[in-house]
Amino acid sequence: MRAFRHLLAHELSATWLAWSTWATWALFLGLLGTIHWYALLVCSQTPQPWTPIEAVFRWFPLPLLCILPLLTMRSFAEERRAGTLGALLTTQAGAGAVVAAKFLCLWLTWVIFWASFAALPHIAGAVLGGSADPRVADPLALGGGLVFVALSGLLHVAVGLLCSSCTRSPALAGLLAFFSLLALTAGGGLIDALPTDGWEWLGWLQGPADHLRSLAHLEDFAAGIVDSRPLALYATGSLLCLGLTTLAVEAAD
Repeated sequence: MRAFRHLLAHELSATWLAWSTWATWALFLGLLGTIHWYALLVCSQTPQPWTPIEAVFRWFPLPLLCILPLLTMRSFAEERRAGTLGALLTTQAGAGAVVAAKFLCLWLTWVIFWASFAALPHIAGAVLGGSADPRVADPLALGGGLVFVALSGLLHVAVGLLCSSCTRSPALAGLLAFFSLLALTAGGGLIDALPTDGWEWLGWLQGPADHLRSLAHLEDFAAGIVDSRPLALYATGSLLCLGLTTLAVEAAD
């Protein structure tokens, strides 16, 4: 346990002392800030059925595909390219602890990124003053969306970590993470678009499609609806990816 704490402290310090993390954070806030500002502008001109916070979370796949691969791509690929992975695995903790420490560090970083977004609706409400719509900083939508990001981030970060463990190139790891997360996010919609009614042999795909609708899960969480199926998907999926990552790291040693 002590070795794991040392590994986690090392990963956290290495991550937050790197200029790339701060640059990625600035890019993340710039991206979400632009979406939030545009949503506020649209809502001020014409009443909309959605709030600015809901508009930002509807664009959740954009930061997921553009920002998260930037965080995860260097985790193992850089270690393998620099030749330091073997030395890291000589610690008493073992490969499993190394994978767990990197995973927890990246997951906490991803959650911190999204938690920092929570300040934007409150800043907008303070600037607008008494004329602001109470829904500008709707705590239910904001809290539910952040809970979804934290839970789904378990699987999304694990996928990015697995992609990084399969190559020595951080750029290739980022590209693999991008396409893997794209398939994971859009998979439900693509399967649902298949003509399962006309082609009876495709009917078995309807069940997986229901489980893979990430945006539908996000809408449920924002509305205060907690379904156990997404929880099982993200928990078991993250454990599977972390197990495969551990095997890949041990094989690369």
